[in-house]
Amino acid sequence: MGKFFDEIPPHIVSWIQRQKMFWVATAPMTADGHVNVSPKGYAGTFHIVDSKKVWYEDMSGSGVETIAHIRENGRMTIMFCAFEGAPQIVRLFGTGTVYEVDTPEYNAMIPVEKRIEGSRSVIMLDIYKVSSSCGYGVPYYTYKAPRKTLRSFLGKMEGEDLKAAASTGTPHDEMTWPEKGIRALWKTSNLTSLDGLPGLQSALGSAPVFVDREGASELEELSDGGYNSRRWGERWNALLDTRFIAGATVGVAASIISTRLLATP
Repeated sequence: MGKFFDEIPPHIVSWIQRQKMFWVATAPMTADGHVNVSPKGYAGTFHIVDSKKVWYEDMSGSGVETIAHIRENGRMTIMFCAFEGAPQIVRLFGTGTVYEVDTPEYNAMIPVEKRIEGSRSVIMLDIYKVSSSCGYGVPYYTYKAPRKTLRSFLGKMEGEDLKAAASTGTPHDEMTWPEKGIRALWKTSNLTSLDGLPGLQSALGSAPVFVDREGASELEELSDGGYNSRRWGERWNALLDTRFIAGATVGVAASIISTRLLATP
């Protein structure tokens, strides 16, 4: 049988802190609007303030449904489920609030040195109900490791914005940002939801930052879960250049061999 609480019980607090993944569900007010469910999974991004309030660091992506829905109506549910150990599903029902990157509220919760690459907002949830149910239908899964591509990719995009800002004295809210920068992603994909609701608002005018986490390669995880995305980006470009040269060399060699074969009587 499911159980309901007005706040997160202590035993569930410790259980939540051990989970590797959670889901966020929101929806617009219109009857035919897109209901959204987003998986989240980076270690250190979910925070429990107290038994009635939680928040997580929101990463940039190809959509902005959660932010747009919260701006419109505030309704949000966060769900955790056990993939190992005793079965359990926990849902946190509440009212969400969005604090975009570089706002006073965001900066108070996430100083620059603690930011994750591509961070675009803080999503706060004020809880009014918590449910706990069995989860017997959830299969066992073995956790392997975090995926690193997104953070490396977004870190490289932040680097593009930082270089552009350093090369001009134009105010941040008046700049034309590079096509490969993160603000270009926000402008093309994060300003409105699928239903046309407003998404990001102040982030485009925020000051660009880039945290170069020294001592990590593209395959090495730091103790705080960060990755050196600048170094990864440089090595990725070098890898692409190497592959291009290798491909071109093979292509030329194949062309020469083919020509000689055709010329042989």
